[in-house]
Amino acid sequence: MENSTKMMTEEELKEFFPDFQSGPLDHYRKQATFSWRIMKLVYNNYASIKIKHDIWKFMETHPLFQHPSTRLSLDEERHLTIKRMYTLYNEQFASFEKIAAEPNIFQAESEAMFMFNSSLAVKISLTFRMFANTIQGSGRAHHYHFIEDIQKAKIGGCFALTEVAHGSNAKGMQTTATYCPETKEFVVNSANFEAAKFWVGALGKCATHAIVYAMLISKGKNHGLHAFVVPIRDPKTLKLYPGVIAGDIGEKIGLNGLDNGFVMFNNYHIPKENALDKLGGVDDSGDYKTPFRDPNKRFGAALGILSGGRVHITSISTNYLQKAIVIAIRYSAVRRQFGPENSREETPVLEYQQQQTRLLPHLAATYAYRIFCTWFGVLHINITIDNYAGVQENAAARGIEVHALSSAVKPVCGWGARDGIQAAREACGGHGYLTAAGIGDLRDDNDANCTYEGENGLLLQQASNWLLGVWPRRREITPEDTPLGTLEFLENVDEVLQKTCPWDGDDLVDPYNLTVMYKWLTAYLLKITYEKVSQLKRRGKDNWESKNDSQSYYAATLSVVYGENYIVNRFYKTAQSFGDDACREVLLKLMALFAAHSLEKHMATLFIGGYFSSRQGVDLRAGILRLCKELSSQAVSLVDSLAPPDFCLNSVLGNSDGQVYKHLQDSVMSYPGAMSRPRWWKDVVFWESYVQSKL
Repeated sequence: MENSTKMMTEEELKEFFPDFQSGPLDHYRKQATFSWRIMKLVYNNYASIKIKHDIWKFMETHPLFQHPSTRLSLDEERHLTIKRMYTLYNEQFASFEKIAAEPNIFQAESEAMFMFNSSLAVKISLTFRMFANTIQGSGRAHHYHFIEDIQKAKIGGCFALTEVAHGSNAKGMQTTATYCPETKEFVVNSANFEAAKFWVGALGKCATHAIVYAMLISKGKNHGLHAFVVPIRDPKTLKLYPGVIAGDIGEKIGLNGLDNGFVMFNNYHIPKENALDKLGGVDDSGDYKTPFRDPNKRFGAALGILSGGRVHITSISTNYLQKAIVIAIRYSAVRRQFGPENSREETPVLEYQQQQTRLLPHLAATYAYRIFCTWFGVLHINITIDNYAGVQENAAARGIEVHALSSAVKPVCGWGARDGIQAAREACGGHGYLTAAGIGDLRDDNDANCTYEGENGLLLQQASNWLLGVWPRRREITPEDTPLGTLEFLENVDEVLQKTCPWDGDDLVDPYNLTVMYKWLTAYLLKITYEKVSQLKRRGKDNWESKNDSQSYYAATLSVVYGENYIVNRFYKTAQSFGDDACREVLLKLMALFAAHSLEKHMATLFIGGYFSSRQGVDLRAGILRLCKELSSQAVSLVDSLAPPDFCLNSVLGNSDGQVYKHLQDSVMSYPGAMSRPRWWKDVVFWESYVQSKL
């Protein structure tokens, strides 16, 4: 890990990662200049490595976790997922006490599950983790019996925020919870189907309790969105309680082991004690109380808790990309096509420039995202622990900044994974289209990350809105305003924006120089976006119109670059401080490739803003090609550092032994019914005879 005081040794790591079986990948593995085992420590430590190892070994030897040989029906897939969930949860690999002592294992447990099966990972996270974490963050001592029940699996939880007609706009929710002082109850109600909570993961068939977000109304006043623990089903029978209408929303593009559902309430009564009111709520008489004098600070603190889903999704996207890039690069190192003229020997497709530029920037992005997401996940776990312990120091500012950053990086990682997985699928040619290749399911499952917990396009608006509010006071920013340091690009910003890029040639892809370029680009986009909004207001447009009409090319791009800038800097700092010299050299090249490839997408803005001139764009592209070429010989060992066990990867193209064609043969020959006559063979014979008789 970054600034680790004691790194594990090669021999210690061999306990968990034995040598690979010799085979077609040896050629590339021998070219690596670094240890693939030591490279794992760039985002792992002993605790995270051990928990992943323990989980994978448990799965590999348990009958429930063997991969089905064919597609399951929707009901079968959900049934298998629920059995796997309780079986795995019963082992308590990462209890709350263990996570509190070593926050890295939360991220590691999640990665271990996602590397095996996405539906299982999401199901267990929603049923147990997100439910309990929300109560710990927003509840008080009298709510903790729910946490005890969830820890003992007496109940099953879910998180109900999104409504049919309202998704990312949390302030526009229509579900209400009206306080009745006479009975000391809240009456939860859905006015119509548009107010139905929708897409609620784990609710469709199984959840017994939900964290429901509703507008708290007391004495005729709407106090805004608040969270409530709402019983949905009887834990002993799974029958719905009277006043609750709930069900499954049906089959989806992916993640079908997860039962997404909907719920409506018909004047449904819950006890006052079920309001999660640590940050604000009503007393027995119905008067509203909050520890925050400023309502915006209460909302800011709540945002830090609500951001947990987005923080987690950045890592989920990375898990999908991680598996896809392992498969594609291992296959590209084995697959041979064509070759030099007058030579009978074919060349591995990894040697082709087009294959390198198609895959290696996504390999660099995988490392960038993995390093960032591990840090971000640990940060959010610590915030959750602070909330549980009652530590509120600078909670509002931190919550708002976490909200802004997560609203920017979720789209960056989600879209980055989307593009990388598709590139991996295409880079594997026709074989990549096989289900047995393992890439198609990754693509379908990742697709949800671009939408849930906030549609990416709308999230970018939330990040830019915060940044626009910061710009007028850019000279007064203090560390208290930016606990995460995401506004460091504003340091001496007016002077920075007067400068042009002083580098050309190879210097354009120097790791430090790229951080400076990103600092300028982020500041420039914030400046011109603010000026665009101000210009529209001077023309008579209101605040909503002004912001709406400055999204494309301005605010949306600003938010993306703000997220990329932070990921780039986190990658640079981690690579620079890594304790192994050989790994550090390769990491800095990966960082440079990620930053340069990301920056190249914004080249028009660099020229429009006057930062680039002459041949600097050409030199940047030449640098990207050079970095891809230099990293191609390291690529197989780099994905070895990222790869889960073959049992989890579950790909005929991506096995660590490189025996692609053997595994393809085994898959084809053993597929159920592949070599048998179809049961409907008579229809073929009949129609052949019928057609011939008509000719």
